[in-house]
Amino acid sequence: MCDLLVPIHLTEGHDRPTAHSQLQGWTVSMIKSLALLAMIASAPAIAQTSAPLIPDYGKFAEIADPFEAVDPSLRYRIVFDVSQPARKAGEVHQGLERVARMVNLLARHGAAPQAGDIVVTIHGPAAKFTLSEAAFAKRFEGETNPNAELIRQLTAAGVSVRLCGQSMAANGFAREELNPDVRVDVSAITTIATLQLKGYAIIQD
Repeated sequence: MCDLLVPIHLTEGHDRPTAHSQLQGWTVSMIKSLALLAMIASAPAIAQTSAPLIPDYGKFAEIADPFEAVDPSLRYRIVFDVSQPARKAGEVHQGLERVARMVNLLARHGAAPQAGDIVVTIHGPAAKFTLSEAAFAKRFEGETNPNAELIRQLTAAGVSVRLCGQSMAANGFAREELNPDVRVDVSAITTIATLQLKGYAIIQD
């Protein structure tokens, strides 16, 4: 009697290339998906702003591989509390320079703030820097207000610069003496409290 040989191995061999082809297809699809995800993840870097929003102030250094970086998916809403005297007479106030640096850093990393997202409330010894150039020179023996141009550039970039109304009254400043880019609030403490309750982060001197 003759044995009937069934070539089962041919059927199995025929299946293997199909499974292999499917595996190759899945691998290619997975690679494409990973590449797409990598492109999406790198999108904020592509959208970075090369030119600073405040060109003459707020210089910063580029940091490679930082532990904590700017998150472009967040909306940065910040109130800066500026009250300390200037560290160096005749130079830009360090607190206002810090505001410019924040704006430029956010823009550089794809998180440029919207108008009104950055607020500066100025009071105490720093209040005098909200005076116009003419008023400052008149009150301080011909001195130049080194912050006038910086405040102009901050305002042009969408920063809201405020003066504490209580500091204005205590110093005897008239509204007509103020830099036209400066707004007057009831007080710095109420402005800070109000903005914090609205979700603003606070950065102090």
